[in-house]
Amino acid sequence: MRLLPQSLRFRVLLYVFATTLVIMLLLGSLIFQQIRTLTLALTQEELLEQARRIASYIEYDWRGDLDLDIPKRRREYYEDSKAHQYAVMNTQGQVLFQSDDFHKDHVMPTMERGGKHFFNFQTKDGLLYTGIKYDFLFEDKIYPIFILEHEAEFGALIYTLEKDFLLNILVFGLPLLIFQGLLVFIIFSAAFRPVFRAAEEARNIRFDNLSYRLSEKNIHKEILPLVHNMNISLARLEKSAKAQKFFIANAAHELRTPISILKARIASLKDESEIYILNEDLRNINRLISQMLDISRLDSAESQPRVSIELNSTVQKACADIGELYIARNKELSLEERAKNQVIMGNEDILYRAILNLLENALKHTPENSRVKVIVDLKKVIVRDYGPPISEDSKTRIFEAFEKAPENMNTKGAGLGLSIVRKAAEFHKGSISLETRKDGNDFILRFD
Repeated sequence: MRLLPQSLRFRVLLYVFATTLVIMLLLGSLIFQQIRTLTLALTQEELLEQARRIASYIEYDWRGDLDLDIPKRRREYYEDSKAHQYAVMNTQGQVLFQSDDFHKDHVMPTMERGGKHFFNFQTKDGLLYTGIKYDFLFEDKIYPIFILEHEAEFGALIYTLEKDFLLNILVFGLPLLIFQGLLVFIIFSAAFRPVFRAAEEARNIRFDNLSYRLSEKNIHKEILPLVHNMNISLARLEKSAKAQKFFIANAAHELRTPISILKARIASLKDESEIYILNEDLRNINRLISQMLDISRLDSAESQPRVSIELNSTVQKACADIGELYIARNKELSLEERAKNQVIMGNEDILYRAILNLLENALKHTPENSRVKVIVDLKKVIVRDYGPPISEDSKTRIFEAFEKAPENMNTKGAGLGLSIVRKAAEFHKGSISLETRKDGNDFILRFD
């Protein structure tokens, strides 16, 4: 089962959407990664700025002792000890000044690192902190300054950026993607219009219309060789089909004269049994010639006019014309008209020959002392025989030219009769099918 429609337009749009969406997401991920990097840099810059600010508050009081004079506004910032902490130490690790609940144990491993150092740690209760150790030189002495910030503060900033960034991609990216798809559809339709026109024109190519040619005007140079070669192939096929029709029609007509002469000479013979055998062979040859002519007529049948045909009367005529052959072979032919006054549009001669071929087929392949029943129903004709059921493998194959069911390979005939019926059914916008029964076969000729 195909998951995608075969439409070229749909597939191009789908591929453009998919590739654009992937590129948009990759580009968004790259931009967001840069935002994360920038956010980290800003975080570190903020920690460094706090450390420098704390350093700026270090001074000597009036007694000459070291003091940390933090303004009230900054002290309020560090009152939330879980979120913001600071400490000023000496090089021996002694805390000189600190905020409440400062995590001294977690920063001590960084004392050996000089200069400026960023670090992270997690407390026992699961809180994550990021911090900086900043060595401040004051009066020829180094005072390590520590600033700790709960990562939730920076995480909230990153989350806000991430949420807003992805939301903006959805809000602005999807409409742009739809707009791009519309532009691609318009551009693609305009660019491939000659290709679609050629594909539409190709629908008009049929066996009975081989003179049709695809237009080569305004075709892209990449597609032009394909269209041109197709037209060349159609010309060759048309020439070959005309030669074939000419040969079949002329061969059939030319064979009638020698057959008539042969028939006259057979009539002069005295051996009745020999005359019967030869006449039977002549009938088979005449049947083959008639079938060849039928095929020739059907190949050019599209040009013939369609008129109203009384289906019942055509079937009656065919049954009456072949009735003597059934009697001669000890077979019964009956007609049942379940529906009266059935009228279809078509060609009466072609329809008559199709029904006659069905009756000849039943006559040929049913045993002696059997019967064949013809049923006229609503818009259909059923030829019901009581011969051996045809195998499943042969149900469709027998309607092809020169094909026979395996069980009928030894019977006389070229295998053209049922192919003529199929062509006639197609001419009448109908169909021919075979349904087997335990005691025989039903050949069903349906009309729309």
